[in-house]
Amino acid sequence: MFDFADPKLMRFAQQLHDEILPSGVVIFRARAGEVAPNLEVLANTSHPVDRKLDTLLVPRLTIGHLVIEMNHELIIDDTLSHPLVKDSDAVTEMGIMAYIGVPYRLNGQAVGGVSVVHQHRRQWASEHIQAVRDVARQLDIIVADRHARGLVGAALPDVSMDSPLP
Repeated sequence: MFDFADPKLMRFAQQLHDEILPSGVVIFRARAGEVAPNLEVLANTSHPVDRKLDTLLVPRLTIGHLVIEMNHELIIDDTLSHPLVKDSDAVTEMGIMAYIGVPYRLNGQAVGGVSVVHQHRRQWASEHIQAVRDVARQLDIIVADRHARGLVGAALPDVSMDSPLP
């Protein structure tokens, strides 16, 4: 549905980064894996974690795979105390200490997500959570439109986060 480093996705990621001021923002799509989905990074800001971010992330190093598997958002202020992730490699190896993840969907099924990560514990403000939700909802619309028009692999339409979508 999307190409790596599509300028529109990069703009969405950078706008979220500028508004929320996290360690980083990652927009990804799900790829089938042997046990759980792998996440293909489509856009990210700076270095969201303390090490180089690969283009394809294996589930053990992510929290985003839970967003896809559960088809539900995850908001975590302190990953060290959260029962779903406290012992995961995303926390112990990647250093994710706070997380917002919201899926974007096609026909109700999560096909990717928007993750905002921070390397320190952080209480996320409601407007920051809503900003991530808003981007994911825009991606829902774009994905559905592109799928309906058979535009797999085409550039995203020229939209901004503040303008209505076609």
